Amino acid sequence: MGAEYQADPDKAVHSQKFIKHLHDYLAEDMDSRLTPWAKRRGIYVKKEAHIIGSAKPKDVDVAIVDPENGPLMLVGVRSQMSSIGNNALGYYEMLLGEVTSLEERFPLSAHGYVYLHPLKSIKAGKEAEVIDHARYARLYAAMTGRLGRDYKNLRGVFDQFAYMVVDFNATPAELHDEIATAAVPDMDLTVGTFVDRMVKTFKERLVFWDVFL
Repeated sequence: MGAEYQADPDKAVHSQKFIKHLHDYLAEDMDSRLTPWAKRRGIYVKKEAHIIGSAKPKDVDVAIVDPENGPLMLVGVRSQMSSIGNNALGYYEMLLGEVTSLEERFPLSAHGYVYLHPLKSIKAGKEAEVIDHARYARLYAAMTGRLGRDYKNLRGVFDQFAYMVVDFNATPAELHDEIATAAVPDMDLTVGTFVDRMVKTFKERLVFWDVFL
C-alpha cells in the first residue's frame, strides 16, 4: 500500500486497488487459519461477499462462509485518507447501522472491522491539519466488545476492531499502533492480532466446531 501511495498519492486514495491489498492480507490470514476439516467441508474465504442484512444486501469485504450455514465470520474494511474531520462521524454512524443489520441476520457470526487513517493529512492545502487519532481510537473502542452470555442479543457492537494509523510518507510505510494503544490501553485494536482475536471469539462461542486452527 505504501508503494501504491508513493507512486501516485491521488490515484491511491481514490483507487480500489489500494485498499484491496488490505483485503488480500486479511483473506490470506483467515484462510491460513482454516482446519483441514473445515476445508473438506467446503468452508471458504470470500472477498466482496454479497450478504443480505436485515434491511438490505451488503457487500462485506471479507467473509468466511459455510456452504450450509452461511457466514461464520464477517469483516469490513475501510480506508479514509482525506476529509477525515468532516466525514469520520458520518462513517461511524454508517458502521453502526451496517453491523446492526448484519447481527440481526447472523447473531452467531463473528463480526469485525478494520479502519485505516493516515498519520498526517494528505489533502493538498490541508497538510497542517491535525487528525485526532486518539479520539477516533476511543470511538471505535466504544463500538467494540460483544461479550458475555447474552452476546447474541447485542446489536451495534463489533466483536473485534482494528484501527490502523499509517505514515504513508515513510519508506516503507510505517504502522503506528502505539497511538491507539495509548488512547485505549485496555483494548487491543492492532491489526496484527485482529484475525487471532476474531478466531478466538468464534472458537469460544462454537466450541463444538473445529473450524479454525
